[in-house]
Amino acid sequence: MTILIFPIGHCLGTHYSGGDPDDHVQQVRLGGEIVELTDHEFAVWSLAHGLVDEPEVVPGPWDRACVEDAFADSGVSNAAELVDQLLTRSLLAEVDVDSPAAADFARQHRLLPLHLGLGNSAKYSTMFAAGTTEQPLVGMTKTLYDMWLWAHLAPNLLAACEERATSDSPDALGLLTAALTTMHSLLAPSAACLDLAVPEYQP
Repeated sequence: MTILIFPIGHCLGTHYSGGDPDDHVQQVRLGGEIVELTDHEFAVWSLAHGLVDEPEVVPGPWDRACVEDAFADSGVSNAAELVDQLLTRSLLAEVDVDSPAAADFARQHRLLPLHLGLGNSAKYSTMFAAGTTEQPLVGMTKTLYDMWLWAHLAPNLLAACEERATSDSPDALGLLTAALTTMHSLLAPSAACLDLAVPEYQP
């Protein structure tokens, strides 16, 4: 059993109502809605993305305990309570990536790319990068890169895995497990975000 925690939604940044620097909220787009977070809520939501280039800090899977422990010596004294609140608001999700519940999660969410695709190179032909025109920020295998490139065109993450599964790759559930297990490598550098699935069209 491997239970990971994931942030849901696309960060839109800080929104100020006027000239008072204390009069602000942090905004996240969740599906077709913009939700507002306090600074402490946003700090917890942000940390659920994972840490960039710090494997020595958290060598194991990125789970709820990792998020809460990161706030042990900070000004956020109620991290566990905030995690519960964000889970209730669908801004965080806990997923056992080795269980059938992972497929249910994948039906309800989709993966959206946020960086530019940079392809591979002659020197590192098996590694594919994403980032900005000036700086690659994350490297991926060909399988994960294809998922990152095309998953947003599917109505949900499970459908994306079904579309990418071929005779030369794992089946859809195998692809899903691999994608979820490595998801924080995309979320931490903001190369992608998880969002709510596209609702099914009802004519």
